[in-house]
Amino acid sequence: AQIVIATDITARREAQAQSALQMERAQTASRLITMGEMASSVAHELNQPLTAISNYCSGMISRLGNKGISETDLIAALEKTSNQAKRAGQIIARVRSFVKRSEPNRSWAEVPAMVASASELVDIELRRLQVRLTHYIAERLPPLSVDRILIEQVLVNLIKNAAESVQSANRPVSQRWVELQVKPKVVDELPGVEFTVEDNGQGVPPEMLERIYDAFYSTKTEGMGIGLKLCRSIVESHNGRITVENLYNGEASAGCRFSFWIPLKPAPIALKGTTTSVQTAT
Repeated sequence: AQIVIATDITARREAQAQSALQMERAQTASRLITMGEMASSVAHELNQPLTAISNYCSGMISRLGNKGISETDLIAALEKTSNQAKRAGQIIARVRSFVKRSEPNRSWAEVPAMVASASELVDIELRRLQVRLTHYIAERLPPLSVDRILIEQVLVNLIKNAAESVQSANRPVSQRWVELQVKPKVVDELPGVEFTVEDNGQGVPPEMLERIYDAFYSTKTEGMGIGLKLCRSIVESHNGRITVENLYNGEASAGCRFSFWIPLKPAPIALKGTTTSVQTAT
């Protein structure tokens, strides 16, 4: 004989879907907040190619009016104008790709490409804060099955936070640095890749370490306290782990280190449905 037990899990599925939707909205909001905080830096960066375009065009108009420009010089000036326009377009494209709302999309992504994209995006803010970013990426890293935009979001948030901490420490410009290291690491016998962001900033006050990932809790006066909470949620949604530790030189604070680990093997995808059943023989 068989006993079939059916359980309606429609309500659970609806709750899971609603939770996923809220998380997606929070992730998008976090990216918009990040870019909002960097708006002045982005505007300054965008103004440079636009100013160059204006100058090239004004110069060509003036020389054409005086009939004092050769075809060769005109072509060269137009090429420079075109290059500056492409540069402006690349800046806008990077920002748009980062902030646009999209469905979660996990695919195989190359680690160096993700690091390069995040570094390019945050480079504008780093130059404003006069903080140098160095990075080490191990060779022959395997691709990861991840949502590339979300992992880049984690990298941008961690690097940006590190740079702000360094700037707040009022160190000489020559001593302001953030280091990103990416290397293979095995955790609980599972191979994966570890991303580490280290700085020589102020560090996290010890009494705040336990609450660092709490929603709406921030060590920054202007912060909204959702960045690190979302970083942890994103990492854990990829079956990964994130840690934070302060660095010390003797008893003096010497900075902070955030690390997150993503496994190589993607997590199994839950099957969709409205019922589940268990059969037992008696």
